[in-house]
Amino acid sequence: MTALANSLSCLIALGCASFLWRKGSSPYRNGALLAGFLVLFSLFTYFAGDISVDPTLEHYPFRMLALCLCLSTTSLPLYRRRYLVLAQSLWCWIELFGGIALYYRGIDIAWTRILAVLGMTLCSTFLSKISKEMEFCLMVFWLAVWVFF
Repeated sequence: MTALANSLSCLIALGCASFLWRKGSSPYRNGALLAGFLVLFSLFTYFAGDISVDPTLEHYPFRMLALCLCLSTTSLPLYRRRYLVLAQSLWCWIELFGGIALYYRGIDIAWTRILAVLGMTLCSTFLSKISKEMEFCLMVFWLAVWVFF
């Protein structure tokens, strides 16, 4: 995946994150949005890259969904830290097991990305309160992990 397509996928995930967890929204609406986002991310991956050339794109839509969930949890009014850690754990799980699946096909595992997300997940468990500045720092960190690793 080119750097431009990778950055564009980051912007798409950021845009989709703004539609989740709105006040008064039902779980059915949020579930339908997540399913629709996954279809959108799959279509983007299909048109942005070629899986036969780059097999790492197999779990790319799920990585985009995990990034979208991480970005959307910063806007939650209640239990923000709990869901933030869950979203980061999902992202780490996708990276780890996606990397293991690709390792069996002869592709190296992206250990720096896994360690960065795991480290932030562990550090997020110790946050007592997430301020607006910390929300911004977390978003910048996730975007940096997405783009640079």
